[in-house]
Amino acid sequence: MKKVTVKICGLMKSSDVKLCMKQGVDIVGFVTEYPVPVPWNLNRTTTASLLRKVCLPHQSCIVTGGSPDKVISLAAQLKPSMVQLHHQESLEDTDIIANNLGKIGIAVIKTIPPSGEDRLAQFGTVDIKAIVEALHKTNVQALLADSRSPANAAAKGTVFDYNFVRQIVKLSSKPVIIAGGITYENVCDILTATGAKFIDVMTGVENKPGDKNARLLSKLLSNAHNCQDLGLLTTFENSPS
Repeated sequence: MKKVTVKICGLMKSSDVKLCMKQGVDIVGFVTEYPVPVPWNLNRTTTASLLRKVCLPHQSCIVTGGSPDKVISLAAQLKPSMVQLHHQESLEDTDIIANNLGKIGIAVIKTIPPSGEDRLAQFGTVDIKAIVEALHKTNVQALLADSRSPANAAAKGTVFDYNFVRQIVKLSSKPVIIAGGITYENVCDILTATGAKFIDVMTGVENKPGDKNARLLSKLLSNAHNCQDLGLLTTFENSPS
């Protein structure tokens, strides 16, 4: 029985998409038309080509951000299984995006940033409990607790913020994806300490941005699935087949 759901993000080439599917990654992620420069950013044409390589039972995710019109248009064109909002979308914008994409079978993940300043700008409060409660009232299907921000996304050696992540996992009745500094060496400790059942990894399985390492990926998956009996995460019910 699979114990944890694994999303690998920052894919940039078809060989890595095939590698992830071969090794049993659940969700493959593509950073697409992100509003600020990051090493993994793809245009929609390249992402469309890579999405065509993804086949069931694997799911796909585009990581993006910006205005509701831009995000909705991008997702409607590419038709991934899910969209991860990872920039500065307000609660109102998030709700609009989730409502519209839900109608066409695309799930929405909203990131809760680690910075109090960023939380205040997006949600009008720094209080994590209030933010989780507000997101529960939207059609967002999962929350993402990321110890990193776009400014340090490519940095090595990011310290995983256990307290920040634990709060969100404890408070949320919706699935919580955890990210930021996860590697094969610490994944078991992180899962055990937080109680999370869904991880999102990017730099932890890379040689360099956009170049995944098969050995690191294999070790991560093995350690994540075998560390303890965590049970199954409920899958997104409205994701397209």
